[in-house]
Amino acid sequence: MSEQPPKEEHRIPVFGVFLVFLGIVFLLQTFGVLPWGLWVTLWRFWPVLLIAVGLAILMRRHSPWLVSGLIFALLLASLGIAIWQHGPASPVGAATKSYAEPLDNLERARVEIDLSAGSLTIGSLPTGSTNFVEAMSGGKPGDMLATFQRQDGEGLLILRTKPTSQQVWNEAESHWEVNLSREIPLALEIKSAVGDLNLDLSQLSVTELGMDIDAGNCVIQMPASASTKAYIKADLANIEVTIPEGVAAKLKIAADLTALEIDEGRFPRRGDYYISPDFEQAVNQLELELDSDLGRVQIK
Repeated sequence: MSEQPPKEEHRIPVFGVFLVFLGIVFLLQTFGVLPWGLWVTLWRFWPVLLIAVGLAILMRRHSPWLVSGLIFALLLASLGIAIWQHGPASPVGAATKSYAEPLDNLERARVEIDLSAGSLTIGSLPTGSTNFVEAMSGGKPGDMLATFQRQDGEGLLILRTKPTSQQVWNEAESHWEVNLSREIPLALEIKSAVGDLNLDLSQLSVTELGMDIDAGNCVIQMPASASTKAYIKADLANIEVTIPEGVAAKLKIAADLTALEIDEGRFPRRGDYYISPDFEQAVNQLELELDSDLGRVQIK
């Protein structure tokens, strides 16, 4: 009895299928069919890549066209679920085009901003203003979702993009302007996906700054008279940080595939840090940790 020859193993072009899928998504976003902010939701489906690789290994004896079709269908199903999750959710809060909150007896505040796509400008209110915050949205009416809590002299303000069922298709980008009080210490937490950020914090008393930026441009003027601890995580982003004169800084930079420009005249390198010579004695200090993957960082 003659033995049957073993079935031939095939190389499954998983990477090629993934590139075709990415190309389709980028094409639909370029023509405005899908929103750029969808990547925030779609990124959560990264385990699907492991499933696709596992399918390619388990089914390597089958037709590569069949396996490629299954993997592509799996990716499309993930895209459909991401679109569904990105759209109909309705978080608690007040949807608005303009927003203001009085200062009253606030002694400190935390501000969390989550902008899915668009531009954000942050500045300061005039000295003596009776308001804690004044914010405006120049995008679609009602695209800013505002939530505020006040307790024992401490405030928590959350501003985020309101997802709607119409937002996924032909989404208009948001354009937010947020002005904050100079009178109290602030902690800022900012998330942005595919946007332009212009943060003038020079007149604000920002004690903590946390930023998570995906694919965008960001210009930051750091506070001129505060002790600030900042952490910035950036992917595919162009970051420009200006540190005012009179502020001593201690910088820890992790830059992978990133063009890095640092004024070493002001911040000479010492071991793992770029640090002002008078940092320990300075009244106004900035401790900045920045982690950038694939982008450009300029600190001056």
